[in-house]
Amino acid sequence: MTSSNFKLSSSLGDTAFSARQSNIGFVLSSGFWHSVIGVTQGCVLDVDGNLAISATTDGLMLLRAMLGLTGTAVTVGATAPGAPRTSWDQIAPFVHLAALDIDGNGATTAASDGVMLLRAMFGLTGTAVTDGIAPGGQTWATIRNYLNTQCGGSFSP
Repeated sequence: MTSSNFKLSSSLGDTAFSARQSNIGFVLSSGFWHSVIGVTQGCVLDVDGNLAISATTDGLMLLRAMLGLTGTAVTVGATAPGAPRTSWDQIAPFVHLAALDIDGNGATTAASDGVMLLRAMFGLTGTAVTDGIAPGGQTWATIRNYLNTQCGGSFSP
């Protein structure tokens, strides 16, 4: 009897489950989460997977992705030392641009969502995050609530 260890991950990047296989076959399909009604890709701020949300690494890579860059244009000089994800192939599955529409206007743009995200990641709060950017009168409280509840952040009031 042969056995193998597998760690299965969902398309959202979270661990689905760990299993010990013993003469059991698993069939995995790509795009599973898109087929589940009501489930969308989540907002991920720690894209390099080092368990820290940083403006100079995660924020910079997310901003570059919002600008339409891919590959090394996103990652060069922007990954944290010792981070488990350092290449675009590893980071791309965690970049869910639609979920980064933090101002809620229906579009994710570097000029609004990206700038506010970086401001928040640098520790700014209140109107220092939203001034000159937030459309529709979005407040820091609304944006902070979204970042904390939907993106796994812990931003201060």
